[in-house]
Formats: sequence, structure tokens, C-alpha cells
Amino acid sequence: MKPYLYGLLVVLLTQQTTFAEDQRAEPETTKNSLPTNNTLQVQPTENLSPGTPYNINNLDREEGIKHDLKYDGCNGYIRGGYIQTHAKTVSNEQAYGFGGELGCGISWGPFFEFHTSAFAAINPGFNSGNKDEIQGDFFDENKNSYITLGEAVMTLSYADFQAHIGPQRINTPHMDQDDLRLLPNIFEAYLVDYHINDEFYVGSGFIRTAKGWENNGNSADFVDIGEAFGGTGSQSWLGWGKYQQDHINASAWYYYIKDVQQIFFMDIVYQNSFSDIFSYELGGQFDLGRSVGRQSIGLVDANTLGLFASLNAYGITFTTAYNKNFGQSAAVNSVGGGPFFTSMEEMTLDAVDAGENAQALLFSLAYQPHFLGSLTLGVAAGDFQAEKATDFHTQELNTYLNYQYQQMITVNIMYAYIKNLESAIDTEQFRVILGYQF
Repeated sequence: MKPYLYGLLVVLLTQQTTFAEDQRAEPETTKNSLPTNNTLQVQPTENLSPGTPYNINNLDREEGIKHDLKYDGCNGYIRGGYIQTHAKTVSNEQAYGFGGELGCGISWGPFFEFHTSAFAAINPGFNSGNKDEIQGDFFDENKNSYITLGEAVMTLSYADFQAHIGPQRINTPHMDQDDLRLLPNIFEAYLVDYHINDEFYVGSGFIRTAKGWENNGNSADFVDIGEAFGGTGSQSWLGWGKYQQDHINASAWYYYIKDVQQIFFMDIVYQNSFSDIFSYELGGQFDLGRSVGRQSIGLVDANTLGLFASLNAYGITFTTAYNKNFGQSAAVNSVGGGPFFTSMEEMTLDAVDAGENAQALLFSLAYQPHFLGSLTLGVAAGDFQAEKATDFHTQELNTYLNYQYQQMITVNIMYAYIKNLESAIDTEQFRVILGYQF
């Protein structure tokens, strides 16, 4: 590894130790607190822990464009990871890696805040000398170490309006950080949102580029948002609305990605309980995609429906979900994990070749012991097939463990077994991500 990478890493580690000591006494506030004209906004600690796949008992992706960045002082994280992808009789790739983020923020009064950070991904040097044997999700396009700009977001606030300007993490149905590796996806975005009241939340904005392990290019660099979707162009507009009251949580999103596609997505989730022991959730979603302009990713003509239900008792959650795509093309793709209830570690509905009229079915079981609520153990099974199973039929099994200690130490372990029933090629993927947040 180049000497300057070692030097910068030493500087980051030295600074984070100092900053951590300075910030330990800071009080925490509610995540969703909003600024007012006559009081300073006190920011909570930013949660930089790794994410989990959307489908696996984690229905909190469509939260709108919300930020809990640290605007006074500095914070960040360090991660170490191992990942192996083994397609039997075809390939066997694996990699060890280290990554991290150091971010600092400042604020002037209740109206202006700025947060910026640096990302680093390090190939430690003891991976294979044959790059064809290195799993590339941790590193740049050449499977090397890199240091790059992370977030550089300016937040302007007035009354119930907020503007978020610059490279930033966002979580939306078809563009999200999907933080399952050493570093998340980030987006160069220019967004404005408005909190009408405690129930309604709306916003709109423009997204130009994307960076990260799912940007369809070099994860170390920003690429045009159209390229990240597999086409061309650097213009994408979006608008959203969210409603939440009592037991109902609903959202609607519209994207216009020039010369690629336009997307309309909506979902609704109902949560309630039978007693103090038994609770349940019911949900539905609809996703529509159509080609626009030069159709740089080809024909998009998709209408996808989804349903899910879950039941929880004594720390055990059972979930089942179903997605069905109608139309003349595969389901709408995403930059990130995507919105579908049936998405798994590797397979998603839009990944089904011959995806016209594709369908997916998911079952999952998760356990959170009452004596250790920060630990989750789970297993999930999914079946993905085209209208004719002889064209495409793949099944996936996931087992996983997630643990978080005081929003400081994280452990994420995932094993995925993917069986292609058409080619008889079985693929296994195993990843471990250990994190420390400061």
C-alpha cells in the first residue's frame, strides 16, 4: 500500500481519539427534533452503524430525507471486514479489508450547518496477489485502496423548511446508502423538505451523481446518476410525501431520471398488537416504471405489487412477503438495495433475468432475546422465478447475526446460499463486518 495512505490513516486515528474525548460529555436529543427560529438545534449522535438488508425484519428504509449528522465537533467509525463469494466450479473470490469515515461539523445559529467527512478503504496487503481472486466490493474498480470525499452537506433551516445541499447519505426506495460493506453509497443531492405537521412530511430535489459500492462504476468516484442506473445522464428529479399517525405509516415517491426512466412508488404499513405479547404488521407496495427520453437502459415497462405480513411474540418475528411484476420488462432497478419486500442479501426481484411477469416469495424468522435486545439472529428463504420457471428460477437462503453495543460496537455476520435451478451452479457468500463508532 502507498506510504501516503498509511500516513493519512495515522492522522485520522490520532484525530479521532482527541475528538472522541472532547465529545463524550455531549447530551443527546431526540432524532427527529426540528430547529426553530429562536432556539439552537442540538444534534444527536449520528448512527453510523452498518445496515441490514431491507426485507429482513427491517422496514424503516422509506423514512424520507432525514439527517442526524453531528454538526458540532467530529465523529466517525472504523470497520474491518471479510467477504467471500464462491460460485462452485466457476470462481472463488475473497477479501479482507479495512475502512472508515472521519467527519466534522460546524453550525452558526439555527439556520446554517455544515458537515463534511472523508472515506477510506484499505486493502491490507495480505489478500491474494491475483486480482481475479479478490472480491471487489470493498475496494475501487482496480481492487486497490482509496481515500475519497465522503459527505459534504450544508443544511439550511427556517421554520419547518430544511435544505440539504451536497454529497450526502439518503434513504429512499430506489436510491439508498445500502450500508452493507465497509462504506455506504452516497449521492450528490440538492433537496428541500417541509414538515407540514407531525403527520405529514413532503419534499423534492435534484440528484446528479452517486458514489459507492453499488454505483455501477468505480466506488471511489462519483458517477452520473444515469450511469449508476446502467444508462447515461446526470439529471434526476424526485419528490416525496410521507404520512404517519397512530398505526399507519405510508409514503409516496416520484423519480424522473432523464433518458433512463421515471418511477412512481408507494407503500403503506399497518402496525398493531393483539396484546402485550403479540404484535403484527401488514404492508402493501406498488412500484411503476416507464422509459423516458433516449431509453438508455432499454425498455422499462414494469408494474410491481407487493404484500407482506409479520407476527411477533416473545422476541420471535415471523415474516412472509410476496412480489409480482407485470408489464413488458423486468422490475425497476435501483442504486442501492431497492424497495421490494422480498429482497435478500443477493437476489432482488429486478435481478430476475427474463423478468417480465417475474415473482418472488420470502419467508423469514428472526429472534431477539429479551435479555439482550441488541442481538438479532435470523434465517430467511426466498424463491425468485420468471413467468416460465424454465427461463429463470433461483432460490436463496440467508442466515445472519447482528449485534450492536451502545451505538459504538457492531458485529454483522451474513451467510447466503444461492441455488440456480436452471444452470445447477450454486453460489455461497459469507461476510463479516466489525465496526467501532466514535
